[in-house]
Formats: sequence, C-alpha cells, structure tokens
Amino acid sequence: MKAVHFAEYGDTSVLQLVDYPLPRPGAGDVLIQVAAAGVNYADIWQRKGASPHPLPLPYVPGYEVAGTIAALGDGVTTAAVGQRVMAMLPSGGYAAYVVAPAAQVIPLPAELGYAQATALLAQGPTAVGLLNTGPYASVLVLAAAGGVGSLLVQVAKNRGQQVVAAVGSEAKKAAAQASGADVVVSYAAADWVQQVRAATAGQGVAAVFDAVGGHVGEQALQALGAGGTSVVYGAASGEPTRLDAQQLIGQRQAVRGYTVFAELARFGEYTDELLGYFRAGQLHLPVQTYPMTAVQTAQRDLEARRTQGKVVLLF
Repeated sequence: MKAVHFAEYGDTSVLQLVDYPLPRPGAGDVLIQVAAAGVNYADIWQRKGASPHPLPLPYVPGYEVAGTIAALGDGVTTAAVGQRVMAMLPSGGYAAYVVAPAAQVIPLPAELGYAQATALLAQGPTAVGLLNTGPYASVLVLAAAGGVGSLLVQVAKNRGQQVVAAVGSEAKKAAAQASGADVVVSYAAADWVQQVRAATAGQGVAAVFDAVGGHVGEQALQALGAGGTSVVYGAASGEPTRLDAQQLIGQRQAVRGYTVFAELARFGEYTDELLGYFRAGQLHLPVQTYPMTAVQTAQRDLEARRTQGKVVLLF
C-alpha cells in the first residue's frame, strides 16, 4: 500500500510517498481503507523535528482518517466490512490503509462526506472544548477562516454568543462572513484592535481564542475586556507572545492554554453536539482538498496560511 513518511526532519521535501506492507487488524481492531486524511499544524511540527517527544523514524504522520472498513479483527461485532467510519489515530493516517480499535471508530452519517468528516475528529471537538472553557458572552476568534476557527465561529453563533472574527487578509474575510460572524476584521489592518473594541461598544471581548500567537496574539490581548480570558491553543506564527503583566493585573485578565487531547473522554460528547448542528443545517464544514501525491503542497500551503477550512488529503 502507499503511505507518506519522512525519514529525516526538514522542509516538505522530506515527505515521500512510499510502499508499506498492508497492515493486519489484531483482535478487537478494524482495518480501514482510507478515503481522506486530515492535515494539521501538529504534522508540520513533527516533520520539522519540533514535536515535544522524539519520533521513531521513518515516521508516518496523520491522526484523522475517514474511509470504509476493509477487514475485521477477531472478536469484533460492533462494525461491519464496508461500513463508512471515521477514526482518531496516534499516528499513521497518511496511508491507504490503517488499523484502529473498533471501539474508537465512529460511524459516518450518510450525508457526511469523507473529507468533511475529518473536520469533526480534532478540530471540531477543539472548537467545542474551547467554548466550554467559560461562559463567554462575546468572543474574538483569530484565524477565523481556518479549520478550527471556522468551526469556532459557527458553534459560538449556534450557542448565541457575539462573535468577532479576525483573519489574516482581506481575501479571507468572505469565508469568515459565510460562517456567520457578527463582525469580521483583518489583522493586516493597522486599526483592527480598535475595530474589535468598537464592535463591543468599547468594552472589549470576554474571550480571545488564539491559534496564531506572536505579534497578532499580543495585539489581540488589547481587544480583551476587563476580567476576560485569552485561550491559547496554537502558535501558527511560530513566534513567542509577550504578555504585559501590568495589563493582566489591572484588567484582571487571564491567559491559559488548551488542548482537546486532555479531554479525550469527552470526544464523543463533543462530536455529538457537532453532528446535531450538522443535521440541523447549522454547521458548514469547509474543506480544502489535495490528492495524497500533493502532500508537500498541502503542508506548505497550511504552513504559509494560504488555506481556508480543514486541509484534507484524498486517496
């Protein structure tokens, strides 16, 4: 079978499409023929050697897949060959076939496409989990045209919150508007923080959801209201975010980190909420797809923030 791996750390040129043996499902497992695999910033950090834990090289990245069950391991009675499913994996998703525990695969509704499904595996639950960090009346979503950002905007609106969406360019404003944001700003504009404050009657937002960091993250803190919280869940800029201690003290503000992988036990709950919105026509799952042979381009585009919605590799 075909799979994408890297045998050394580096730029996207280290990603190579190679042949691997077809895996076999063990007891309690299923073999999935992959139709779509999600691409995430974590994959980029791994490829660069910036993962917090050493990786066994060569390494096949990817932890979100959707496809059909091709074979069952011994003792599996909860799934069937040919069933459409999605699954989270610890690694190995950039492959034509993967093995996953049967207890962890999620059946796909008939109306949900394979590429769309990958958005519900990590980024969708991340959006729900971020919003569950507090009872926020108003939120500022950075990178609002991205995979998590576009879902954050929609889930927040479905929950009745005021949403200010911030994107990196004028060209991405339309995507954030289509997600239903009340106000859309571009942090390429010099006065974008003032625009956010104006949209909240000068009070500032109750929460900032920051996947960018660096200078943009620092600016976003100026749009945060008294007693507000900045929730950091990514650092796409690759730059550190400097904090103004006097502002945090004087405005009683908080900065905290978040990862949905600390809440794995709640994945099913979060996915159910998202599927409820999807079935009710209240959740659009934007995707940008690439053939698996264009994996280098997909990662380059994501790293350069040229993508909109969930980035997906298709087999």
